[in-house]
Amino acid sequence: MNRRLAILALTAPSCLLTACGGSGTPDPIDLPFVRLQAFWPAKELQQTYTLRSDAEWQEAWRVHEPQIAPPAERPSVDFGRQMILGVTRGTGPNGCHGLTIVRVVEEFAVIRVEYRRAVPPPATLCTQALVALTDFVVVARSGKPVSFQQLGA
Repeated sequence: MNRRLAILALTAPSCLLTACGGSGTPDPIDLPFVRLQAFWPAKELQQTYTLRSDAEWQEAWRVHEPQIAPPAERPSVDFGRQMILGVTRGTGPNGCHGLTIVRVVEEFAVIRVEYRRAVPPPATLCTQALVALTDFVVVARSGKPVSFQQLGA
């Protein structure tokens, strides 16, 4: 009898995990997003943004407002349902450089923002213009912490 209980005790946890579908943590989910397109000004900032209020968005817009005439209107966001995620990594030395948020993933305990920097190979012909390495996207609101991950080198 004791031997049967020992075998049951050793196998029960794995049976429960199998019955419940594994470890119990949900699979990561790719979140849809909308890119906020603008002629962002070149800035020497190295910053990430998780904006959950209009006041935070107003401050980020003040720093990154496109320098065009007439002035661009700040995009409206419903912060009751949405939030803005952004990355700025300074200024690219020519038009072949860039920065793009490529994926936003909701994991069990965190929202992960994946972004990629475009860097041209040597001897590439590029426009001679400074470019902002800045991108902002709008996603569904979440209270989870946000991490930013650069893909590639």
